[in-house]
Amino acid sequence: MKLSTVPIDDVKVMVAVKSLVRAVRVPAAAVVAGFTVCAVTAVAGMPGVLQPALWLLVHASCLLIGFVIHEGSHVLGLKLTSGITHVIFASTLLRFSVIPVGKLVGWQAALIALAGPMAACLAGVPVALLLPDYALHWWFFLHAIFLLPLFGDGRSLVKGLLTWRGQVQLLQVDP
Repeated sequence: MKLSTVPIDDVKVMVAVKSLVRAVRVPAAAVVAGFTVCAVTAVAGMPGVLQPALWLLVHASCLLIGFVIHEGSHVLGLKLTSGITHVIFASTLLRFSVIPVGKLVGWQAALIALAGPMAACLAGVPVALLLPDYALHWWFFLHAIFLLPLFGDGRSLVKGLLTWRGQVQLLQVDP
């Protein structure tokens, strides 16, 4: 797992986007490589491969864009609250997340937990309205599942709701 700890004051929109895009570079590269192989195969005499390759590229792109929106919204929420000292960008081959460091009031933790999945769901609305027959919007709407307590956002939401006015201690970074 790759961890990158950034002081909250140094987190700018472009730093966050760059970290999030860097985190999805391996799956994105795999999608692009797969599409390239299919495109070359189509040009070489098997044109039936190109349409499924385009389908894969578009759906995988929506999946990755949804996660960038999701995690980017958490970062924006963390940036707007006091009590956060650092943000850790954590990534593995198939997963990336944002981990706040510091303290939040319970209701702030609940709102930030909601921000990621809800932003991704909201991003799916125009996709659903503009391209209803392609089912691309489901890649965005599926982020609502992360509000279940099975996932980190769901656990943060429950913890924030249970300690509504109290302090929620997040990770600490040793100096």
